[in-house]
Amino acid sequence: MKKIFYFLFLSVITLSISAQNYTYEDMINRAMDYVEKKDYATAEQAMKAALRKEPTNPNNLMLLVNLGTIQRNLGKLDEALISYNVAIERYPENTFIRHNRAALFCEMNRFDEALIDYNTILIATPDDVEALYRRGLIYLSNKNLFAAEEDFEKIIKISPENLNGKMGLASIMKRRGEWKEAEEVYTDLIYKYKTRGDLYFHRAECYLRLNKLASMQDDLKKAVDFGYNEAPFYVLRGQLRLAQYEKRLAKDDFLKARKLGTDSLAIENFLKLCK
Repeated sequence: MKKIFYFLFLSVITLSISAQNYTYEDMINRAMDYVEKKDYATAEQAMKAALRKEPTNPNNLMLLVNLGTIQRNLGKLDEALISYNVAIERYPENTFIRHNRAALFCEMNRFDEALIDYNTILIATPDDVEALYRRGLIYLSNKNLFAAEEDFEKIIKISPENLNGKMGLASIMKRRGEWKEAEEVYTDLIYKYKTRGDLYFHRAECYLRLNKLASMQDDLKKAVDFGYNEAPFYVLRGQLRLAQYEKRLAKDDFLKARKLGTDSLAIENFLKLCK
């Protein structure tokens, strides 16, 4: 551990000293090289050195955005926010920067501030499909189903075959208990996207509510086969195994879901059913 720390410390010091001998473009190129190597810590230092070398360079807009993204990769979310804020202060009408900051706000669970950014983007560019989708998801999480539905429907109007728009509408159907209608949407999407594991997962949830356990089991297997194995999968499979009276296996699934970050209270309620 000491050797690793010493190496990183030495890299930063060497970079600081050598930065005096490199041009602005050289420092940016070096930063990009470090990014390709996934050496984000050194890439961050190189970008900061470039900003210090030419603080008024017009290319600093993209440099600040890239710096913010690197800081996100390093888990420095507060510092990333500062980088995005500085960029937006200089270029308040740039929707690309606002998209990045809104995504960061969502990562920080600051959804109200993300909503402000998406609203600002959509005032400037009403047909921005990505902003409509992200705002729709925030509305959905806030249980504002009518506003979410409006955004997802607008996406379909702009791009009739848009996958995210259709999945958004299917999510609203599930929230309203329209399980048969949602199942039909997912079936249509699976016909077009046969290797999307998440689609099989979502249809499996519909099958549970429709008491089609054999179809549910088939879809859960396909979801895993196509790479979907996130925490909600184990919650859903645990419910299937409870319905099949396989309490020990169901317990294993619920414990796995909790380990992957599922809300502990919900898991505790399921675990009580496994006794």
